[in-house]
Amino acid sequence: MNSKFTRIALAGALLLAILPAHAEDEKFLLDQNGCRIVNPFPRAEETATWTGGCKDGLVDGTGVLQWFQSGVADEKYEGEMRRGYAEGKGTQSQTDGGRYEGEWKESRQEGEGTYFSADGSVYKGGWKNGKPHGFGTYRTPEGRVMRGQWVDGEYQSEQQKDEDPNKT
Repeated sequence: MNSKFTRIALAGALLLAILPAHAEDEKFLLDQNGCRIVNPFPRAEETATWTGGCKDGLVDGTGVLQWFQSGVADEKYEGEMRRGYAEGKGTQSQTDGGRYEGEWKESRQEGEGTYFSADGSVYKGGWKNGKPHGFGTYRTPEGRVMRGQWVDGEYQSEQQKDEDPNKT
């Protein structure tokens, strides 16, 4: 389990489960009341609803942002929004069962947070621009735990330790 290939494979599996990095051409969607939502990852036939406030024409405050793809409920974000972005603390639930709980900046994971993958793996630690960054702990579905530094989504440290798989 100490091989470079295994570390890269584990990091790759984690990265496939999280949101993509910053998109250059962010678009706006309108919610059911005509309030604008920044959409960093636009897709065809995508709509959204928002239960919180609207300030200066942009979603703002605490609420639930429900995304729809071709009219079918998709990802959901529950938390703080500012100037049209997920900003502050919030939880994103994905249709595949994945879930991120933590801090957001401009609709990307930023600060401290935890990602629970549908396969049972968990990453808890620092995030920057939507990727694991800084100190973090990654637990595989089999219970192997890797602790150490992450840089732009890639595991850097050699620290590894088997632990109780019920701990995060």
